[in-house]
Amino acid sequence: MYGKDKNGVARPPLVETDGRLIAGGGGRYKENTLNGTQFFANALDMEVALYTATSAIGLIIYNPPLSGVNLVWNKWAAQVYATSAAMTGMVIAVGAQPTIPTTTTVASLTGSSLLKGSTSASLDNSAAIAYSIATIIAPVLVWPLFHNTAAIAITGSEMTNGDLKGAFASAPGTCTVFGALGAAGVNVNLAIGWEEIPV
Repeated sequence: MYGKDKNGVARPPLVETDGRLIAGGGGRYKENTLNGTQFFANALDMEVALYTATSAIGLIIYNPPLSGVNLVWNKWAAQVYATSAAMTGMVIAVGAQPTIPTTTTVASLTGSSLLKGSTSASLDNSAAIAYSIATIIAPVLVWPLFHNTAAIAITGSEMTNGDLKGAFASAPGTCTVFGALGAAGVNVNLAIGWEEIPV
């Protein structure tokens, strides 16, 4: 088996002793970012509604029915930087959304992961739309992300992050929500990244 380099020259791939392909450096998402298929959104200093709320508050990513892409989830981060004693954690939830959400506020920042300066919803070339507030159809819990209590570092979980590594994707006609578990939270910074793959 051979591959071609940027000059069109055929070269054999490098493999580990167990047969796994050795990929080039530069990071897991480098190719997606440079090819324009990697996106992100964040919402800053948010109250966060329960994940089941139809009046969603937090970080809500809407994939329109005619988007033509699946949203493949990867890196996420959350900072609970003030006391949210009743919020016991945060989860990813998803629900069917055949129509555009109403009563919306766009997310603080959203766009391509290839950063070229200021990025906003108006400049975003993503098929998805990111909100910090939206009225949606009630979603269901998909995956717990982290636990939070007021006893953790006095104020809450502070900085928590992870990578879903493409284990979940949201199809067209869905809303994916970064929501609270237990009770609503306050003073939370949220961020998530995704790749857009044609259906």
